[in-house]
Amino acid sequence: MASPLILSLRKQNNFYGSKVKILSPAKINLYLNITGKYSNGYHRIESIVERVSLCDEIKIVVTKPAQIRIFSSQKSLQTKDNLCVKAANLLNKKCKLPFGYDIFLDKRIPVGAGLGGGSSNAASALIALNKLLSLKLTRLDLYKLGSRLGSDVNFFLSQSSFAFIYGRGQYVKPFTAGQYSHFIIWPQLTLSTKKVYEKSRAKLTKFLCNVKILQYALRKADTALIKKNVFNVLEKSACRLCNRLQKVKAYLNGEGIFSKVTGSGSALYTIEDKQSPHNINGGLSKSCLIFKVKTF
Repeated sequence: MASPLILSLRKQNNFYGSKVKILSPAKINLYLNITGKYSNGYHRIESIVERVSLCDEIKIVVTKPAQIRIFSSQKSLQTKDNLCVKAANLLNKKCKLPFGYDIFLDKRIPVGAGLGGGSSNAASALIALNKLLSLKLTRLDLYKLGSRLGSDVNFFLSQSSFAFIYGRGQYVKPFTAGQYSHFIIWPQLTLSTKKVYEKSRAKLTKFLCNVKILQYALRKADTALIKKNVFNVLEKSACRLCNRLQKVKAYLNGEGIFSKVTGSGSALYTIEDKQSPHNINGGLSKSCLIFKVKTF
């Protein structure tokens, strides 16, 4: 399965020393609702997600010592709990592979911001190794692995720009839509996903009509209708837990700039249109990082 995410690939005859470099993109949630809860404590969700052009970069080298090592520009991610490491271990077990890997992660997506960086890293590692080692795993095979790694992993494995996801996020229905520009504003703080979910006041109601309207609006590039129907049930609880996030959103609202929290936070995104080009940088604190992105 070829992937436009792969930047370079070099194979050796016995695979040792083979290397691959791949992009690992972020996502934003244009719609996120909680519809129930599983017996194991996980929430049942429905969400519309968009892949965006803010990307980590991952390089993987196949090594003879059968150990998996992770090297990251963000030192705190150099642990056995890193989702790249878990993905490589899971793939080795499934395919009974004898290889070790040196994984180099150039981290650009903020951690703990609701942008799906960890899940994306896991998905990109699986895509890269599947191609590099000529495993010929199907997308369905990869989905089964992705379901064991994290809620957003299968969306990134789908390699689609837009999708409706549901269940714990493991079920993915890609769809086509236009290309959009956004600013992502991150106040350089993290939120506990568990706490944000616990504090949410979800009514556990399905709003599939809203989902269909938003999909229609995205296909038609109707920005006004998109803004009317984007939704995140976790936004209020994220803002209650984080006063700085609430202040940033209030500032944007005061400037007439539409914004929404993505995932469980702590990043916000805007939706650009030709009628209201945004000047984001002016009044925001220097403690905020701002990324200009587009549909990817």
